[in-house]
Amino acid sequence: MKGFEWTPHRILLLSYVGMIIVGSLLLYMPFSTTKEVSYLEALFTATSATTVTGLVVLDTEKDFTLWGKLIILLLIQLGGVGYMTFTTYFLIILRRKLGLRERLILAESFNYPGMHGLVRFVKRMIPFILLVEFLGALLLLPSFFSRVGEPAEALFISFFHAISAFNNAGFSTFSNNLMDFRGELWVNLVVSVLIVLGGVGFYVIYEFILYLKGELKRLSTHTKLVLVSSFLLTLLGFFLLFLDLLGSKELSLKEKLMVSLFHSVSSRTAGFNTVDISKLSEASQFVLINLMFVGASPGGTGGGIKTITAVVVFLAVLSYLRGREEVVAFGRRLLDTQVHRAMVILSLAFAYSTLMAILLTELEGVRLMPALFETVSAFATVGLSLGNPQGLSLSADFSPLGKILIILTMITGRVGVLGFMLALLGKEKPSRVKLPEARLLL
Repeated sequence: MKGFEWTPHRILLLSYVGMIIVGSLLLYMPFSTTKEVSYLEALFTATSATTVTGLVVLDTEKDFTLWGKLIILLLIQLGGVGYMTFTTYFLIILRRKLGLRERLILAESFNYPGMHGLVRFVKRMIPFILLVEFLGALLLLPSFFSRVGEPAEALFISFFHAISAFNNAGFSTFSNNLMDFRGELWVNLVVSVLIVLGGVGFYVIYEFILYLKGELKRLSTHTKLVLVSSFLLTLLGFFLLFLDLLGSKELSLKEKLMVSLFHSVSSRTAGFNTVDISKLSEASQFVLINLMFVGASPGGTGGGIKTITAVVVFLAVLSYLRGREEVVAFGRRLLDTQVHRAMVILSLAFAYSTLMAILLTELEGVRLMPALFETVSAFATVGLSLGNPQGLSLSADFSPLGKILIILTMITGRVGVLGFMLALLGKEKPSRVKLPEARLLL
């Protein structure tokens, strides 16, 4: 096509769309479901799985056969890590040389800085990902076996939840998600660790491994910011949620502590829940909206505007208030282009989420809080929802147009709002022309 360029952003977007279409056709087949479903419901489920969101309009436990659940699990794995990543890994194993385009796409999907060491990075991270998922399944097996009593079923459920947790998908084979395990410390702990490992970013994990092995003398500013911001956000979310749950008479003190910590972790794009979110106070729901909006870290399996974006904007505001011209973190000056990019991402994400929430409020006749919660959950690829009486996501009650808007929101959130806009408009074209300055009153 004349004038059309296959940029990494466009290839990445179309790869997700392609996976969603294939997945939806497979889920629409009779062998995938236990009842007749519409194609829109299959498309919604495939989108939710591929974008590792977790919003459900069908009961994963009751409405899907074993084949259907396996298809969902495959979509979660390929969507979370990226099918191009697995394809590239096998090409590397077969000693095939990667072209520049393949390297660019791979670097874009992983948020990897530059090209140097990219092949070694992929060769080390894929086995690490599979190993973590395998160990996570083994650690979850005793708890799930004691619940279902069937070894084969318990093994499948363990792998399903381990892969779903690491990929920050939030899909569960239990109709009420993990609410039956609210008081089980081991399940809460294992799932939380898997969520953190998947959401912290593969580059951060890779650099941390190199640092522990002595191959790297110091951690980068990026890694330090990710680790510090992730810890502080989790701590802040835990404190605010626990403070609000203190007055609850339904939960014991132990359960309040575990629920607060688990949802502080899970709301940052994983989407598992151990309590009914709709029964939380509006204060707690608003805290969850903000945690979802920030999301995980760059280069991981999570969504949101990302922790680094939020931190850069915060540091820029702080620097301005202190009268400093430069934005500094850990003794390093941040580039102006990075600050501007963070501001653009925050602005686009806020505008998109607000617009979609207002549209859903008008189209579906729901209150603003549930609409905003559902929109941010879809945009940040989280999967938490204020739900409907049948235990499904609020989207299950939406009209076809409402479901399509949520589908579009999940796709936009997965590739990133800036990446989505660049895929539509083309690659960034910096201008070298310097125009006269304008003086504005702010």
